[in-house]
Amino acid sequence: MEEFGALLCSALGLVAIAGLAHYIRNAAARGSLDRNSAIGLRTRITKSSDAAWVEGHRAAAPWLMSCAFTGYFIGLLTVGAAIIAVPTGSVGPALLALPAAGFAAAVVILVVATAIANRRGRGAVANHE
Repeated sequence: MEEFGALLCSALGLVAIAGLAHYIRNAAARGSLDRNSAIGLRTRITKSSDAAWVEGHRAAAPWLMSCAFTGYFIGLLTVGAAIIAVPTGSVGPALLALPAAGFAAAVVILVVATAIANRRGRGAVANHE
């Protein structure tokens, strides 16, 4: 049963990351994510002006949703696989690697989103000078 708890905690962590990415994307789209907020794609460039913040988050929105969907899907898949595998005693390395792959994918997607936000933010700063 220890495996089930570990898999469940991993799945909840993935869903939490997904939910945060989803929230950032939606708040930025509504215009309710302030530049000096505690969350967001916070780089030196995106924090440098309101235009850079807005443009950066607008450009990163599809990537933030991709991160959200990836986290939700892998989290759900992890729970489903755990429900099937744990009672039968067939928890193997592949199942344990599933949430790890989800976390790795989420990190990569967030790094790409941040790079895109930074690049677009730099363009917004240059256009407003």
